[in-house]
Amino acid sequence: MTSFEAEAYKLITTIDISQTDSSITQESTSDADNSFSTLTILLIVLLLGVSAGAYYYLSTLKKEVFSKDLQLSDFHRQLKTKEAHVAKIQQAYQKTVGQKKEMKEVFAKEYNKLVGKYKELLKIKEKLSEQQAAREELEETSKTLEKTQALLLQSEKMSSLGQLTAGIAHEINNPVNFVANGVNTLKDNFKQLNVFIENYKRICELESLEEIKKYYKIQREDDHHFTDLQTSTDESLDDVEYGTTRITEIVNGLRVFARHDEVEIKEANLNEVVENAIVILKPKYKKKAKVLKDLDANIKPIKCLPGQLNQALVNLIANACDAIDFKGTINVKTEELDDDNVKISIRDNGKGMSEEMVKKIFDPFFTTKEVGKGTGLGLAITYGIIEKHNGSISVESEEGKGTEFVITIPKKLRKVNKSMDSAIA
Repeated sequence: MTSFEAEAYKLITTIDISQTDSSITQESTSDADNSFSTLTILLIVLLLGVSAGAYYYLSTLKKEVFSKDLQLSDFHRQLKTKEAHVAKIQQAYQKTVGQKKEMKEVFAKEYNKLVGKYKELLKIKEKLSEQQAAREELEETSKTLEKTQALLLQSEKMSSLGQLTAGIAHEINNPVNFVANGVNTLKDNFKQLNVFIENYKRICELESLEEIKKYYKIQREDDHHFTDLQTSTDESLDDVEYGTTRITEIVNGLRVFARHDEVEIKEANLNEVVENAIVILKPKYKKKAKVLKDLDANIKPIKCLPGQLNQALVNLIANACDAIDFKGTINVKTEELDDDNVKISIRDNGKGMSEEMVKKIFDPFFTTKEVGKGTGLGLAITYGIIEKHNGSISVESEEGKGTEFVITIPKKLRKVNKSMDSAIA
């Protein structure tokens, strides 16, 4: 209840009490007083009506005010929410501004780094260009060097072949004489055999059986001569066969040795390569050394450069011959080391070498031979050939006792070592 309503209620109560008291104490008043009482009641009713109207108006106004207060509170609440949202947006904006500054700083740093790297790349590019030019020049120099090495290889080969020419010519002359003598003997024997054939033909043409028996008996008296002719013919054929075989061996050995260095890896019988080297060197060693061969027959064909390997062996066996002054031996041995490698050893009982000499023997142009008898390239070329085969070569020597060279090479040469590549087409 409001203060206004309380005051109205007190007023009405006071009037009721006053009226009651007045009616009790003044029951005997006059009719004039009754009219005043009526007016007072009307005034009180009017006041009550006004009070009720005022109360109703005030209640409605209070409700509207309360509703407005609620709306205002809601508006304040929404406003606070909006303010909080705006504050968040401002914070996010400030954060974005900060991040943007950081991004600018990071971008500036990264840009500077990229500029630095770009400059470094330019320098590297310049260096690469210089290196490329140097590489191209090096390749040209390498090709020239390879050609020079190949020419030296062939020159040394021809030099060795030239020194052996006289002995090889004599060596070929012997089997040629065997063939020539055998052919002449065969011609004479065939002439005499033709006489026997003609005589038998005539005997077969006779009509009388008695005559056939008679002349056949006379012809059989020369059977010993016919047997001698057969024996002589067989011997002559053996001589011809030996001569042609020997010539073939020498020619094959020369062909393998003298041909240009092949760049294609081929399959070859290692023992045959060794045999070819021994064959063409026979004129060099046959009067002062005996070659003892111990070749492993179980070695299967290997993949190598046969011509170059042959030249390396020729150089080593020739050096062994030169190390022997008179009546020595040269031991040549092949051996299967394991599933992947084979070994070749060449040992002589010649004059040997000192430790200082052993250290230099593979150096180009180093030689212990007299002027005009050696170029000093033989062992250097041999070392290069073995290195090209991805193999190794070692030497042991003692003065007065001899020297042994040991070569180890793989059975399957898959890639040629470029250290001594040939450039001859």
